[in-house]
Amino acid sequence: MSRLIALVRHGLTDWNEHGRVMGRSDVPLNERGQRQAAAAAAALADGSLDAVVASPQRRALQTAAPIAAAHRLQVTTDADLAEVWVGAWQGHTFEELRDDADVVRYLSDPTHLCDAIEDAASVQRRVIAALDRLRSEQAGGRIALVSHGDPIRLLLAHCLGMPLAEFRRLHVAPGSISVLRIGTRQPQVLTMNWRAGSLELP
Repeated sequence: MSRLIALVRHGLTDWNEHGRVMGRSDVPLNERGQRQAAAAAAALADGSLDAVVASPQRRALQTAAPIAAAHRLQVTTDADLAEVWVGAWQGHTFEELRDDADVVRYLSDPTHLCDAIEDAASVQRRVIAALDRLRSEQAGGRIALVSHGDPIRLLLAHCLGMPLAEFRRLHVAPGSISVLRIGTRQPQVLTMNWRAGSLELP
């Protein structure tokens, strides 16, 4: 039996709106992000969920909370859904980091390997591992996974068979929902980057 997975990106934070690299900081949702979390929860309230699993970062937990509450569930965490580790880049804008050679390389080549940031291949492996654990559990069910932009894009790229270097071509907006069906021979992408009640351009 197949299992439906709703991939939810956390709502907006002030750092998102100011263009700051968030990494694993504990920046909370801002007012707009809270509205996005509520809209995602309302969208996922139509039909049952069997589990809500989130990244340990505060913004993901705050997004997951109303989703879980609508189904009388507790949020569980999975470190493999965490945001990309960015080391000393955290809290800075890319404009502030423009003289860093690794930043310049990373912005032009998402597969760039350096000690300053968790590499894309490693991030992709861990989000695939999280998905595989769900695949190996009891068949059937609907689960919401609340994570971050790059981890979700990398998981979608894997499911679509895209080359790793192309993952930035996918857009995953704050508060958006993408849906996978797993349990079939290959994961199927049913929906990407949908935001409830929004007419905004992504």
